[in-house]
Amino acid sequence: MLAPLRADVLAGDLRLFYLLWLTAVDADVFLPDAREPLPGIGPLTGALEAFAEFIVLDRDLVAAAAERGGEAVMGTGDASRAAHGVVAAMSEAEKTGFLVRLIEGDAHVPSELRALVRQAMAPPAGTRTVGELRVRAEAIREEREQAIAEQAAADRARRQAEEDRLRRARLDGLIRRGESVWQDIDAEIERRNASGYDRAIGLILDLEAIAVEQGQTGAFAERIGAIRERHARKARFIERLMGLAED
Repeated sequence: MLAPLRADVLAGDLRLFYLLWLTAVDADVFLPDAREPLPGIGPLTGALEAFAEFIVLDRDLVAAAAERGGEAVMGTGDASRAAHGVVAAMSEAEKTGFLVRLIEGDAHVPSELRALVRQAMAPPAGTRTVGELRVRAEAIREEREQAIAEQAAADRARRQAEEDRLRRARLDGLIRRGESVWQDIDAEIERRNASGYDRAIGLILDLEAIAVEQGQTGAFAERIGAIRERHARKARFIERLMGLAED
């Protein structure tokens, strides 16, 4: 991760330092009227994204900063004037040093000179204040959270629709089977174990739902009363059956 970032900085890409500046913004170091050092950092490279995650930067603050490009919005004339100023301010020894290094093939010379020019240039027009960045980051956060909530609601609706479809299919299957379902309930109860009782209670609940749909709750209650009498000695099952009535 660091090698690509170093190469970008040497090539004159200063967005890494913008991310470091954002850590101070995130820590409330700056006043709201302080201005960003660049007009933005977008689009982020993979290395910059990884670095932002590594230093645990506020993702919405980074997104707000990345909505604008990171190149200085100045004309060529501005950069040229700044370059002339930088060179004019150098001592003869400094100029000679850069020229000798350039002749010797030092690949770092161009990036160092560009960095000096960037430092000499005034903050680019169009930069935003810390307050503006925070407002935009909050808006992005709200939009993201709303999108997450909407997606979660849609997922719940799909799951509920699928559950309703399966339940409807199950109830329709029980309706077609008719009297044999009650025989299955007795058979499960006769197993005298927890899994058998669970299956019996599940079938009873489904039959209750069908009875409510068909307006036959009276007949259903009579059948349940008969089951309670037949299996009165099965205390654990009767306890579960009574629990249904309480619910």
